Amino acid sequence: MLREIRDDRALILSGVTAAAELRLGLLAGDTVDAYVDERALATVIARYRLQESHEPNVILRAVPSFMPSWPPSHVAPRAAVALDLIEDDDPRSRQVGTELLGRLTG
Repeated sequence: MLREIRDDRALILSGVTAAAELRLGLLAGDTVDAYVDERALATVIARYRLQESHEPNVILRAVPSFMPSWPPSHVAPRAAVALDLIEDDDPRSRQVGTELLGRLTG
């Protein structure tokens, strides 16, 4: 089911999920990290029967509706991916995020 969620065109992939798609040296494994338009959040949760968890394998970051066409792409901009990786609990993800941000600002 994670593959179906990862492929859902209502989501913009970020964090380790986007890092795997962008071939930044991380594997998404059994996690999906993505942005979702706040208008579609309830629909996505219902579609996949998602439930709150202390150890989630699906992280949805609801964002305010700010554009008529969502999503603008299936993978978040690299700067957003870097910042989400930097906030990750995993040290390797934080390292990749820091390196990516350095390349973007460097």
